[in-house]
Amino acid sequence: MILRGLWERRTLSLIVLIIAIIPVASAAVGPIYAAASRTTVVREVLRAAPAEARGWRYTTSGDVGAGVAAFTRGVDFLHPPVYGIETQGLLAAEDMNIPLIWQEGQCAHLRMIEGRCPQAPLEVIVSEAFGDKMGKKVTFANIVTELGGAAAELTVVGVYRPISHGDPFWFGRGMFTTVEGAKGDQRRAEPFFVTRETSSAITLVGSKRNWTNYAILGIDLAKVEGEDLETIAAMQAGAVALGRQTQAAVFSRLDDVIKTMRAQAGTLSVPTYVVIGQLVALAWLLLFQTVGDLVRARSQEIALARLRGHSLARVWRFALTEPLLLLALAFPLGLLAGRAAADLMIGALLPGVPLTVPATAPLAGAAALAGGLVAAVASAWRTARRPVTEEWRRTPRRTRPGWVIDAVVLALVGLGLVELLTAGVISDASGQRAGALAVPALLALALALLARRLLPALVRAFFGLTRRRGGLGAFLALRQVARGTVTAGSIVILATAFGLATFAVCAWTATIGNYAETARFHLGAPSVIEVTPVRPHELAEAVRKADPSALVAAPVVRVPGSVQMVATDPIRFTSVAYWDADLAAGRQIADATGLIRAPAMPRAWLTGDRVRFTVNHPSLRQDLAVRLMMTVSVPSRIGPIVVPVAYLTGTRSVREWNLPPACRTERCELRALRGELDYLSIAEPAPDPTSEVFGVTIAKLEIRQDGVWREVDAGLTRSSRWTGEGEASQDGLRLDVSDLTESSIRMATFPEELPAIVTGVPGRSPVPGLDGLNAAGVKAAAPTWAAPGLTGTGAIVDLEYADRIAYGLHSRARFEVWVTEGQAARITEALTAQGLGVLSVTHLADLQARFAGEGPGLALLLLLVSALAAAVLALGRTVLALYSSARRRRYELAALAASGAGLRSLRAALLVEQLITVGAGMLTGLGAGMLAARVALERIPQFAEPPTTPPLPFEIAPGPVALLVGGGVLVSVVAAVVVSEVLLRGIQVDRLREAQA
Repeated sequence: MILRGLWERRTLSLIVLIIAIIPVASAAVGPIYAAASRTTVVREVLRAAPAEARGWRYTTSGDVGAGVAAFTRGVDFLHPPVYGIETQGLLAAEDMNIPLIWQEGQCAHLRMIEGRCPQAPLEVIVSEAFGDKMGKKVTFANIVTELGGAAAELTVVGVYRPISHGDPFWFGRGMFTTVEGAKGDQRRAEPFFVTRETSSAITLVGSKRNWTNYAILGIDLAKVEGEDLETIAAMQAGAVALGRQTQAAVFSRLDDVIKTMRAQAGTLSVPTYVVIGQLVALAWLLLFQTVGDLVRARSQEIALARLRGHSLARVWRFALTEPLLLLALAFPLGLLAGRAAADLMIGALLPGVPLTVPATAPLAGAAALAGGLVAAVASAWRTARRPVTEEWRRTPRRTRPGWVIDAVVLALVGLGLVELLTAGVISDASGQRAGALAVPALLALALALLARRLLPALVRAFFGLTRRRGGLGAFLALRQVARGTVTAGSIVILATAFGLATFAVCAWTATIGNYAETARFHLGAPSVIEVTPVRPHELAEAVRKADPSALVAAPVVRVPGSVQMVATDPIRFTSVAYWDADLAAGRQIADATGLIRAPAMPRAWLTGDRVRFTVNHPSLRQDLAVRLMMTVSVPSRIGPIVVPVAYLTGTRSVREWNLPPACRTERCELRALRGELDYLSIAEPAPDPTSEVFGVTIAKLEIRQDGVWREVDAGLTRSSRWTGEGEASQDGLRLDVSDLTESSIRMATFPEELPAIVTGVPGRSPVPGLDGLNAAGVKAAAPTWAAPGLTGTGAIVDLEYADRIAYGLHSRARFEVWVTEGQAARITEALTAQGLGVLSVTHLADLQARFAGEGPGLALLLLLVSALAAAVLALGRTVLALYSSARRRRYELAALAASGAGLRSLRAALLVEQLITVGAGMLTGLGAGMLAARVALERIPQFAEPPTTPPLPFEIAPGPVALLVGGGVLVSVVAAVVVSEVLLRGIQVDRLREAQA
């Protein structure tokens, strides 16, 4: 009997089944998409991380294979290990430490300039930066053929050049740049590559460990998934423990990356669950109305069962069996449909991410079906209590819904809105108010409940007008809208769904605009090329050669800190950087950069092995001497180097002193001179306020290079070149030395405070400087709310000024070349041709995609897709509900036709009724969505880490909103016309003689 009833009501049953399947599918899509989004977050964070933060380097002097097997047991998201061995050879003739390395597959990652790769023991290839060594023998001071044997000779069989400095194959080791050692004066050159067999053919003298075995374990981005995050964290914790418990050492920079992944995953989870919760609530509304329609369609059958004397339990079972059977069938079909929809959605929005079905997906689907169960029980209870005679009425009585339920719901919604918008009771891992994402659904529901109350009263106000004019169609339509319970339910569903869709479109368009604005300022230019660290003047020179026009590229050095610093060439910066004059009080970028330019001022370069001073000074007492010290900036050294250049006694002195070894080939710079008194007596006298000031005059400064002395242009006779305790005159640079004051004078190549384009309020906090010593003060020559390259409080200064004030280069400084649109490839090629290592190229679209790929962006994308699908479903359900309601009134329509009402009037009545209902729901939803956007848009999470600058515009693009409204109106009109015509074709006057089915 149940199956026969389903067949007789097959159209309605099929509608109920479809509408039940779709909410289950929609609810199941959420957790599946969330799992895929978590995988995307993990992969994107790893992809943006440097090579050494995407895996581990396992190092040991023992069996590396066994150690790697134990470390990676049960892990399936790693690349195959890349094994290698290395040691250090001392090349005495060059005073260099040379790494000797074999790494599996090394020649595929090197460009052979000359010769071939090593194939036999004691064969080696060298870097082109090492010089012309092709075919020669290389002997190391600490390497022999065997203990007590002769020095080993390695034959150079090739010369290489690295293909890419940022190649992850080398695990971020930075091996391809000759640098000064952090301690001592020996240099470390680019490595020599050998064969694996070489390790058995040579022995290191005076070393307990000849060779170090290692394996590089890289995370495979194509295999790693979101659920692997905790496994990665456990492996990193185990790597730290290995270094304390065994002889093995596991190096990685994954700690910060793991924190970032966890933070972004946290910003994804809460917003996603809020979105899923709204979808489940909307599914409840849909199923409540639709299942109620099915139960009401069987009301006459239920009434017959009551008349035949069946027990209450049998009546309830008879009433509930049919809807529950459809809901039970909808559950597995909905899960299958949800998996298929999620597959399509993930394939389109998150390409390359595998589809996994978490355990929460069936739970979400079951939660969505709960609304149908409640509807079935409520409708059956209402039908079982209704008088039996009411079920045979040709036209149902008009009923007024009670205010109690609506008042309770409105009160709860109002309380929820206040809590979500003010208290922030629901927040994500970053502390942002993720609960604001629930505002549109609550607000739309509240306005929908009010609209369903106001619409009948509004249309009744036009009853008098329709009695006098407008024709029979409008007369009938307004009265049906005023009395129809279907109209009220349809308005609630459609307004809620359409309000959520409107808000989703507004939020997504505003978010995309915020991503674009933030990316423009944070990146600074259309494209940014990151290069290997070089001296600032070398970077500027490389950019000048790559872009002689000065219109396409600009050198930039970024240094992070609580107060950030961007150092650049102001003229070139003007041509490439993004700028918004409205955020800078109307000042154009050319005016701003003109205020920070450093004047042309010579600097005193010291390149040689010894320095010589010619000093004149008054006669000193026998118990008194003057120490003269020189402050030097040395390349690749952090901090000033103080060289004691003279110990003055008598009246005239010529003093020589060695320069730091790095100054023999690199440009060192004279920064300052300082003098102090040295008392030769055993007891130093107490300071005397009237103590004499000794004027020490430096008449000449010379430097020796390649055995030849030459004078250094230090401006000893020009006062504009020096500042401090002394002055320059025709006789030379006078330095006043006293025991009362600090006797120092520095070269005036930079002011005390650098003029800067400033964001935020640095106050007295200095910018880090190129050396990271936080010794550079700034003054706000051009304050602005946001500046290119700065993500918070910071300053943009002239690169020349920054170089003059810095002592060395900080390890966290990033060296970049900013270029205009479409010029990145050409400039990259030009920089590479000059030997500058290119690490990465980032475009604005890349940074925008990174923002969109973070947790909040992925949650908003789920909201957008799901809300649009829900709006379409709600619109379809509304049209079908109106159709079913009109079919139940077919006797009424037939009677009207029999009494002389024309088809034109009936068509107009049906059409106007549907348009009023759908229009009221859509307009209410549109207003609710726009209002929700106004009150909640600036509160919803959009970034994993909310940016400090720039000020976010939150501009809603009108086009997508207009497209949503226009599409909804078009579909509504077409559906209304089609439904009206179908109903008119079914009107038959002969049915008035038939018994009501």
